Amino acid sequence: MTPFRRPSNRSARGRVQRVLISGRRWGFCALLGSSFGVACADRAADRPPPAEFIIAAGDSTYWVRSTPAGIKLRGSPMVLARLDGQFRELYVVDDDRSYEDALFVGQRLFQRDLVSGDSIEIYRDTLISSMADAYARSHPEARRLAPDEESGEEPASTATAEVSVLGVHGPFLSVEYHADTSGSGDESWHMTRHGVVDLRTARQASLADILGPGDASTVLARARKLFQETVDSIRRDRRATAQRAARSLGRFRFDPSSFALAAPNGTLMIAFSAPGQGTGGEGFTLPMRPIPVNEPSWWADARGALPTSTREREEQWARGTYVVKAIYDTIVRPVHLMLADSSAHEFQIGAVSAPVHRIYWIDNPPLDRAQRAALTRAFDEAAQYDAAARAALRPPLSPARVALRR
Repeated sequence: MTPFRRPSNRSARGRVQRVLISGRRWGFCALLGSSFGVACADRAADRPPPAEFIIAAGDSTYWVRSTPAGIKLRGSPMVLARLDGQFRELYVVDDDRSYEDALFVGQRLFQRDLVSGDSIEIYRDTLISSMADAYARSHPEARRLAPDEESGEEPASTATAEVSVLGVHGPFLSVEYHADTSGSGDESWHMTRHGVVDLRTARQASLADILGPGDASTVLARARKLFQETVDSIRRDRRATAQRAARSLGRFRFDPSSFALAAPNGTLMIAFSAPGQGTGGEGFTLPMRPIPVNEPSWWADARGALPTSTREREEQWARGTYVVKAIYDTIVRPVHLMLADSSAHEFQIGAVSAPVHRIYWIDNPPLDRAQRAALTRAFDEAAQYDAAARAALRPPLSPARVALRR
């Protein structure tokens, strides 16, 4: 899930998806007399229940509003988080420090309060900027490119990085950082690591910040043991693929700060991944089995956005008088959304990107006027975002990508 870049004046204009599934109006029933009461009651079942919520799915956000007149689904290419009842947009800006014959493009991750419009930097790439500074010192004659100036088609060296959102759980944002470099002779080098940012402080969060010192110490000891078990298991595996992987194990190191939050079936877990660096597959991460943990106090609020039940190819969110269902098709990528009322009558909402990450409820308590206006404005603005920036996967950043700026 990649936060979207703000559009520059060179970006193509994207298009917001709007789907309106109209319900039937049966207002004439009241005029027909009591003899038609049963028929009118049956027809009333065709009215969807009142509901309103925000869905985070794939690399997009969807606003669903259900009334007796029908269901409206509005999609937008942005990533939202919710903190203390306030929506924040997450977006990245490219930090371009390129020269005529050297490409240096890092990224910075921001959160923007939708009501005030204020943005705060929450994650900054320092590797690429330090490489650009080193290049400038060793090439004092090199000319720095202007912001709107294109680099050469085949620069002698490149260094790019990309920051991607892995998940949002309450006030904590899990991210992946991936860097790629190449030089003369087509030599390439890669590095990947994970981390968690506290949206309240805009700083990287430690395990103790998330779980408390006592539980963090216990989980960290378990993670170190899991890392060694994972390494030993790979080394014992005699298959050719495992043996190739075993030769790269020296490139991975256990790092207590390289982890992300996960919540399969609504259970909080810590997913450690040993960061790697090298010229091949060792430039990614060595994942370990997620560790279930005691739920901290903040988790109760975060869990409200997660499914209340999970079945094969289906997730459900029970919400008072209605249920939201996400149905996963093994052939077609989009997820089909359904809304069911208290009598189990189902109404089609539409299709969204896969997977559905979380649902933010905005009908109970309802949005205040300022939040509703801000959310509407954010959806309208996102309609102008570059459609090319909707990458749901996390490929290496190409030189052709342009920063989407405010």
